Amino acid sequence: MNTTEPASHKPRFLRYLAYAFLLLLILITLLLWQTPRLIQRYLPGWLAEHYGLQLTLGEIDVGLRNPSLTLGATALLDAKQQPIIGFEQLFITPNLQASWQQKGVVLSAVTLTKPVVQLQRLADKKGDVRLNLTDALATLLSPAPSPKPETASAPLLVDIASIAVTDGHVRYQDQRKESEPGWLPPLNLEKVALKLDNLRTEANHPTAYQLNAAINGKSSLAAHGKLDVMSGMGQGKVSLKQVELTPFAPLWAPYLKLDLAKGHANAEVEYQLKEGKQGVLWQLSKGKLTLDNWQLKKHQGDEFARFGQLALSDLAVDGQKQSIQIGKVTLQHPLIKATLNPQQELDLADLLIEQAPAKPVKGANAANEVANNAAPKSAQQTKAAGNGKKHGADKPWQWQIKQILIDKGDLTLTESSSGKPQARQLSGLKLALGPLGSKGEQPSKLTLATQFNQSSPLAFDGQLTLSPFTLSGDINQQGLPLTLAQPYLADLVRIKVQNGLLSSKTRLDLATTAQGGLSKLTLQGGLDVNGLKVVDRADNQRLLEFNTLALTGLTYDGISQQMRIKEITLNKPFARIEINEDGTTNLQQLLLPQPAATKSTHATAGSKASDFRFTIDQLRTEQGNLRFADRSLSQDFVADIASLGGQSRHISNIPGQRSDLAFNGKVDRYAPVTIRGGTNLLVANPILDIAVAFHNLELTTFTPYSGTYAGYAIDKGQLSMKLHYKLEGNRLEGDNDITIKKLQLGEKIKSDQAKDLPLGLAIALLSDANGVIQMNLKVKGDLDQPDFSIGNIFWDVLGNTLSKAITSPFSLLASLADGTEDLDELPFLPGDPDLTPTQQEKLVKLAQALKDRPKLSMNIRGKVNFNEERPILQRQKLERVLAKLTGNQADLDLLEQDPALQEALAQAYEERFGEDLEDLADRLHLDEESTALRAQAVILLRDQQLITAKSLRNLAMRRAQNTKEFLVDSQGIAPERLFVLDSQVKEEDKEAKVILTLDQ
Repeated sequence: MNTTEPASHKPRFLRYLAYAFLLLLILITLLLWQTPRLIQRYLPGWLAEHYGLQLTLGEIDVGLRNPSLTLGATALLDAKQQPIIGFEQLFITPNLQASWQQKGVVLSAVTLTKPVVQLQRLADKKGDVRLNLTDALATLLSPAPSPKPETASAPLLVDIASIAVTDGHVRYQDQRKESEPGWLPPLNLEKVALKLDNLRTEANHPTAYQLNAAINGKSSLAAHGKLDVMSGMGQGKVSLKQVELTPFAPLWAPYLKLDLAKGHANAEVEYQLKEGKQGVLWQLSKGKLTLDNWQLKKHQGDEFARFGQLALSDLAVDGQKQSIQIGKVTLQHPLIKATLNPQQELDLADLLIEQAPAKPVKGANAANEVANNAAPKSAQQTKAAGNGKKHGADKPWQWQIKQILIDKGDLTLTESSSGKPQARQLSGLKLALGPLGSKGEQPSKLTLATQFNQSSPLAFDGQLTLSPFTLSGDINQQGLPLTLAQPYLADLVRIKVQNGLLSSKTRLDLATTAQGGLSKLTLQGGLDVNGLKVVDRADNQRLLEFNTLALTGLTYDGISQQMRIKEITLNKPFARIEINEDGTTNLQQLLLPQPAATKSTHATAGSKASDFRFTIDQLRTEQGNLRFADRSLSQDFVADIASLGGQSRHISNIPGQRSDLAFNGKVDRYAPVTIRGGTNLLVANPILDIAVAFHNLELTTFTPYSGTYAGYAIDKGQLSMKLHYKLEGNRLEGDNDITIKKLQLGEKIKSDQAKDLPLGLAIALLSDANGVIQMNLKVKGDLDQPDFSIGNIFWDVLGNTLSKAITSPFSLLASLADGTEDLDELPFLPGDPDLTPTQQEKLVKLAQALKDRPKLSMNIRGKVNFNEERPILQRQKLERVLAKLTGNQADLDLLEQDPALQEALAQAYEERFGEDLEDLADRLHLDEESTALRAQAVILLRDQQLITAKSLRNLAMRRAQNTKEFLVDSQGIAPERLFVLDSQVKEEDKEAKVILTLDQ
């Protein structure tokens, strides 16, 4: 019987156990059925009572056959009963078996449908950022006091195979004023889709995620990657597309006064977050940023900048190494408009808003502390923070840009330094620069190509370094119109640049010191100017022209202020110099009057013009033309020095240097001109030693001068001159050798300035047998004299020479005959008409001068000494009376030696006075045979001889005739060139002579 009892209890136990399990199942079913209702009824009130949360809980549905949990529309409200967070449905699929086995929460899927987040930024409180969400959760998030430290335990295992958020919406609105720092316009994230795969609360467990959303209905946000939910570390890729940036204008409003009319951005980047020994190590790589179709305007509405696209590619940032690298920066179709006012201030500078000095932040790294406190710390971070080690705080960030490209740029600068707005444009700008980085000593290649005002290409090819700054390279500029300079010259000089193109090839080298000072500035190369044409605005006539100007071997040093030019070549240059009707020159009137400068301006200008030195090794001209015109004359005088060519070497403003001149040309195409010598007029004490020679100038060209100052036209003649001028100190000395051939005067010209001079006589005097006039005129002058003029000095000397020739012609002839005595008078012995040897010597010299001056004729006029020569003639007449008595020639000087003459004297006395000599001796108490008696008789008889004026005239005429006869018979002078003038005897005549005068 004992063996059967246990068997009867076993079925009963199993039956009771089955009843108990069934009852438990019923109880669990009842509990699962009622729990959602209980939660929905009591949970909102409990949360509101204990945490102040306003929660509207949707319907809860628990699936038993296929375990699941569904929560209907639920929302967290703020104090105004406005939803902050809400969703349409939350669906959870648990994995109960896996949860039991892994002793955690294991979910197969979590799906959140149409979640909505309404974020509002409220007014800051004591500098702290306030959001409506944080305010609503303030009680829940406030830390509860922990009297006893909790023992660290392993976190609850949560394993979710899949999390999906569909059709989410996040709205952000800033309730603060727009002027508040960091104010943002409303921001909407729409159509938010988030998917997480294999989420697990386990260290170093990556969770794959994918996020997509639309921003403000136009832009898109996409991200995917892997995330460690326990540490926050992970990696992935984030991209933004077509982000409209105009709503974000308040971000830069405190710093820039501009409006973004349009523009959007695209960006993508790969990131990586991982834990390191000293904290979180983060990196960004393969980044791209493009800004498309930007248009920037001033607040007044005027556009000042736009571009098609700004693209940054291969962007990489390493937080540990503190480095930023950008592979390429490309700017497409940029357009910038700027204005420079008369004070040389750029209007774009006004776009910057001056910032107040930053207030010191309490605590050394307050911002870092806030960030560190807000973020969860890993064990390594906590340890590093506990050690209190500073790392990287003072280390500067390093950056590098491999290449910067600008394509099809356009820069327009409007400036008003000339008094009128002038637009200058650089178009088609292409620039390539790189690499560039914080390691400033790294050289970067720089190339630039553009066009100035759409016509003049400009290119630069070189390199630069940032620290210390250096820039070096080749500059190539072509076809720059020189007419662009006209607005700047209009108020300075009375000229108009009508044409001209400037081209240059130079090399620039610029360097600075570590302190920013200029350590090197050099410019080397050359330039060309083609087709320059400058006219005088007064008469619109050409003033300066040349076909080409070629400058080579330019070397400029900005530090030492020295410049050297190897050669300047001018091809077919033309210049015009004119004397106006009022005596001023066109060059004097080129400079326009300027307003008086202030003293400070003078001081500044003086300090800048310190010690600039330049040297031009050689200046050459080819086929030049210099035109000189004088409008101050009765007729216009115009002369051209054509075919002017030659060179000047060593032109410099360095004291002690002298340039050598050698030029050749032709006046009026046929008369050669040469210029030789040395000069330096660019120094404080000018140097001049120059010789100029003209050959065979046609004198008919000078009729305007001869007509104005001499009253005659020039019908024929040629002029040659050799001029030699020296300047020593301020003393100018000149030597002028002048040769005139075949000069013939033309018709008489009426002129108020003409002097009444016998020019025909002057010409005859100065012309030799070949019709050549040779003169040497020496001039002197002091440059310090206010009225100094080389022209005035020359004409004064020439006028004096002509006056001397006219007023003292025989002095001139004497000088021409290598003599020093005058030839205009021949003194005669009293009573003697015959020429003495001395007189004959004079006449020989005079005859030679007359032969050399075939145009001259000479007048001969005899003169007597009226009072002294009358007694002599009486004595001569007495001798003729005595000669008749003796029958022989009588000479009273031999009276005492000639008895026959004594007897004739006694006879003549007795016949004349009716008494003999004895009676005279008795009266005079003289011896009858004494010499005294005979002498007295001679005097008495002489005084009885009748001498008339006719006798004296005959003496004078015989003297003139004898002079002519000697010149004709002995010297071969044509008699028709010699004229004996009538000799008029006057009592006031005191000299026995022949007077010679010249005529033409």
